[in-house]
Amino acid sequence: MTTTLQKIIALSAIFMALLLNLSAVQAADFPQQVQLQYIGPYGVPAAMTFSQSNNRYRVTADINVPMYQMRFQSQGTVSGNTLNPAVYTDTRKGKLYAQAKFGGGKVVYGKTGEEMKTAEINGAVFDLFTLAWQLAMNEGQLPNQLRITNGKKLYTVGALKRIGTTQMRINGNDTEVNQYRVTRGNDVIDYAFSPQWANIPAKITYTDDGKTYTLKLKSVKLNGKAIPPK
Repeated sequence: MTTTLQKIIALSAIFMALLLNLSAVQAADFPQQVQLQYIGPYGVPAAMTFSQSNNRYRVTADINVPMYQMRFQSQGTVSGNTLNPAVYTDTRKGKLYAQAKFGGGKVVYGKTGEEMKTAEINGAVFDLFTLAWQLAMNEGQLPNQLRITNGKKLYTVGALKRIGTTQMRINGNDTEVNQYRVTRGNDVIDYAFSPQWANIPAKITYTDDGKTYTLKLKSVKLNGKAIPPK
């Protein structure tokens, strides 16, 4: 082996190591645990948590509609700054309402009590809450060939559009948020992220079963600490 070739191989190895290290640093820079309290539809309380540990993540969103508590949960693995869902569940009044399971290039999904459907996937599939964190970790960059599931159906996704900035009052402080819109089938999902605080999702508006829900952020804890401190 020539000296020149040996140098090229060595430089390539160093370059790959730097890339892997950069990916690890980016993942480590994002908070390991985020606890968010929202004002939900009709003023009902809602909450969402994001946690990551040992290359695994979990997203849980609770909307406490009286007599009809809803929980949406996704869990899977983290590779660099990419979330890879393994299972998503939609639970209502303590009972499984719909779910989606991922693996082997396929997603199996459907509503409880109905025949489950199987679809081959070539690209990413997220629920709307996990997509919020994927966008937060990647500065609003939409994954390629993305589809969205609510457990019952799969939806094609249009381009993500930046729709401006606005001020929101969070933890008693005014902060600027960046607003985005993405199409999901015939519906739209609006997201707002706070660049000041790790791009956490400050507002989410979406439609499900003909009803529109808006979650507006009220308070934040990053790694167990209120941000900003009161």
